[in-house]
Amino acid sequence: MSETSTLVHDVSEEEIAEFTRGLNALGPQQRRILAVLIPRLIALEDRGDPEAAIRIIDEIRAILLTRRQACH
Repeated sequence: MSETSTLVHDVSEEEIAEFTRGLNALGPQQRRILAVLIPRLIALEDRGDPEAAIRIIDEIRAILLTRRQACH
């Protein structure tokens, strides 16, 4: 069994609420894209590849910012 405790950190109720609000604001296309990117990000973290992980984070940020700007 793989150890996943390194991926988990203390998360406040406020952070969970913020994540939930952000997720609920996304459209179905953005959710599908994130469903692909987030597991890749976790795999990169497991492999210890910070450069690739940063690229994935930048992609996720761009998706979220595009949606946020479209809503305003």
